[in-house]
Parts: sequence; C-alpha cells; structure tokens
Amino acid sequence: MKKHIVTTFVLLAALTSLSAEGSVDFSGCVETSWGASAPWTEENMAGRFTLGTTTFTGTVDAYFDNSSAYAQGAFTYDAINNSFDMSLKELWLDYTSSFWGIRIGRQKTSWGKADGIDITNVICPSNMESFAAMTSDDSKLAVDAIRFSLTGNQFMLDAFWIPFFTPASLPLSEGNSLRKYLVPESVYIPAFGTSLPVSLNRIEKPELAIWNGEYGLKASGYFSALDVSLYGFYGWDDTPLLKYELQGTYPSYTGIAISGKYERMAMIGADAALPIGETVLRLETAFFPQRHFQKSAEEILQNSSEISEQRNQLSALAGLDWMPSGWTITAQYYCDAVFGDIDTLERKDTYQHGATVSISKTLVNDTLELSLAAVIGLNDFDSMICPSVTYSLSDQISFGASAFIFLPGPENDGNYGAYKDLSTVCINAKFSF
Repeated sequence: MKKHIVTTFVLLAALTSLSAEGSVDFSGCVETSWGASAPWTEENMAGRFTLGTTTFTGTVDAYFDNSSAYAQGAFTYDAINNSFDMSLKELWLDYTSSFWGIRIGRQKTSWGKADGIDITNVICPSNMESFAAMTSDDSKLAVDAIRFSLTGNQFMLDAFWIPFFTPASLPLSEGNSLRKYLVPESVYIPAFGTSLPVSLNRIEKPELAIWNGEYGLKASGYFSALDVSLYGFYGWDDTPLLKYELQGTYPSYTGIAISGKYERMAMIGADAALPIGETVLRLETAFFPQRHFQKSAEEILQNSSEISEQRNQLSALAGLDWMPSGWTITAQYYCDAVFGDIDTLERKDTYQHGATVSISKTLVNDTLELSLAAVIGLNDFDSMICPSVTYSLSDQISFGASAFIFLPGPENDGNYGAYKDLSTVCINAKFSF
C-alpha cells in the first residue's frame, strides 16, 4: 500500500512541475453513500446495510501547448467490509495537433449513443465487484491503451491498441454478498437427484503477450442532418466462461469445482443521432460473429467437456431524447438476438428485449433535481426502478436520497428480479472542489 501511495504522489509531483511553463488544474470531490435493504426484502435482509462507502477522488489535468497529461485516483473506505482501497482510475499522456493526435496510458472511452445500455460499448469493461460500483454513474474500468486519432472538419478516426487485457471486475472473493448471483452455492443435478456444493477455482486470464492484444477502430462523421459512427473491435470477452467439474467418484460425488477462462470476441457496429425538432432520435446496432456463449451447468456435467458454443449475435437499440424547459426525458427500446439452437446454453431466450425510461426535472432555481429512471425486461417483465432527489446547498455541496428497487416478473425472476433482495434505500452527500 505504501508503495502505491508513494508512486501516486511522485506522479502528481511530475504533473505539477509542468506548471512552470504550462498550466495545471487540480479538482476533486469527497462523496459518501449509505444504504440499507428496503423493508419489503426478505426478513433476514430488511434493514441490513448494503452500502457504506466514503470516497475521495482527485484529478490533476496538466497541459502545455499541444501536450497534456491527466491523472485521476480514488481512495475509498468501505464500512460494510471494513476495508480501504486505493485505485488509479486514469493516467495518460496526450499530444494533439490540428489533424492528428496520440494518447498513451490508462484511459477510458465510451462507444455508442445508448444511455445505460451497452450495445457497441465493449472497449472498457464493467466494475461489478460491489453494489456501490454497480450503481455508480461511473461503473466502467479504464484500459491500458494507445489511441491514435485523425481529425478533419467533419470526421474523426480513432484507432486503439490495447496490449494488456483488463477483465470485468467480478464479485468472486469470499464473503462478497454478490458472489452468489454469479457463482451458486450449490447446483442441482437431476440425473443424480441431489444438489452438490460448489467451490471456485482459478479463472484463467489470457497470457500477457503481444499477440494477445485487443484492437479497436471508430470512425465518426458529423453532418448538419445527423451524426454517425462506425465501430470495429477484436479482443476478449471481458466476462469469463465457467467450467464445472465433478469432484469425487461415481456415485459418491462430493461437490462441483468451478474454474473459468476468457474467449476471443469480434464486433462490428454503427450508431446515428438524428435531431428532429426538439427531440433527438438515437439508433445503434452491433453484430458479434461466432461469439462464445456459456453452456448450462447441467449440460457441461452430463454431456460435454466443452463449456461454450459459438453463435452469431445481433444487438440493437432505438432511443428518443426530449428536453423541454427544465425537463429531460429519455426513452429507449433495446433487443438482443442469438441465431441458432440454444437448448444447451445457459441463455433462456433466443430473443431478449427491454425498455428504459428516464425523467428528470430541475426546480428552485436549478438547486433541486427530481428524477426517475426505470428499466424493464420484456421477456420476464422484471424491472429496476430508481427514484432520486438531489439538493444543491451550494455550488460545492449537495445532498441526496435515492432507491434501487428490483422487481421480479410474475413467473420468473428475470435478470433484474434476481437481485430483488438487494433493493436498497440510500442517502448520500458530496463536496466538490
């Protein structure tokens, strides 16, 4: 820990030294969030704290002529797990001329026009390690990359080389309350008529070698009638495929060991934003050729040593934004289709779809904001609803309250309903400088 802290301060000092000839801006915030399970969750969960984090985030932005450097780090104390964490969110160097530029280092980028739904946005993995990370507005992890850019009057081209693979951050550690949603505590085997306990072994990452890099390409055009972008990506799926192995000998099996690995993935996609009067129409689509899909645990244990099958996948989204005075209203429909037979896969439906809506309104001279966001899965009719209120006491200090409500479908829990016992009511405060 001391080594990381010293390294951080050395980097900050190096950036600050540029101020002799250029300029250095320092900003940051202190934010605390507390949350407890809603009263309608299971009796053994209601009222238990699910969220208790305090975070200091600091940002240094240094620039001189066409060169710049950026660093952002965070110190977080988690009262739920009585743990302290220091993370480097971004750290990069950048040079930009009138028609070309290059950025090297740990950086974030966002692809696509969707709001809160990933269609073409595959280049940065998600942080799903904790409830706080999953519900954060900034839930994406940075990647170590070189970005080369070409810029014209009406176009931009970005090419990415990502030599080091960064997987999604998953709740796999012992004692993590979210682990059971990814790795079950036991698996029922119909052929044996019993449930077997589960243990988690190693998740194998790709070898750190130059031939295992990831590559991305984005070409954007900006015209009077619309904005349009094309995307291409070849890299790794950032969530692992799981392998299930029986422990012991037939018929006295003692348990199931789970290990995992990552598979290659390719994507081509496009998006467009079209202004229509006071509204903006957003369209986005992505095609994943021969993507690896997880086989079900039962299928792996009984019939096959292969843990995945390859299928073509198509995802798409259509959204509408409307921003009358003081209001922001967004609605989206998204869908995802897998081609071919899925009987052996963990996936339930070949065609999955859903909708989102977000409504916010500012009041009292823009110091009070009321908002409501919701997403519904149209296969199982499960949903997540997020009401919130934020009051700005000053330009620096704000207080808020919110809730994350997960509702199962009438017949099946669904993707959102599976988290029904994590429904949480929160309060938070933030000081920015």
